Amino acid sequence: MPEDNAALAGHRILVVDDDADELAFIATVLEDNGAVTIRATGGDEALDLARKEKPDLMTLDLGMPGKSGVDVYIEMREDPELENLPVCIITGRPEMRKLIYDRANTPPPEGYMNKPVDEKTLLFNIRKILEVDVR
Repeated sequence: MPEDNAALAGHRILVVDDDADELAFIATVLEDNGAVTIRATGGDEALDLARKEKPDLMTLDLGMPGKSGVDVYIEMREDPELENLPVCIITGRPEMRKLIYDRANTPPPEGYMNKPVDEKTLLFNIRKILEVDVR
């Protein structure tokens, strides 16, 4: 079955990770499949770009210095401007997932993946969240 390299065409995705290699890998995979990516390396930058750029989806690392991904996620869900932005958590620290799910009034993210993430799993999950044909 041939791959559809334009499967994510028309979608803008904010990729947030403090690890330069991980950020580049995720963004490149998404770009290679037609998405336009916006990159952020920290929590405050992620929130600013989410408000300014209005992406269709955000991938979010939880374990970042400064404002963590957990803080970003909770702040987003409490902000009327960002509360409906779909989020796919991609983290190397799965124990931090509990910090989101323990908050009674915070809805779960639309997707969740543990690092290391491979290209096929990343694309499957992003396409599922965006409701793009999943093969």
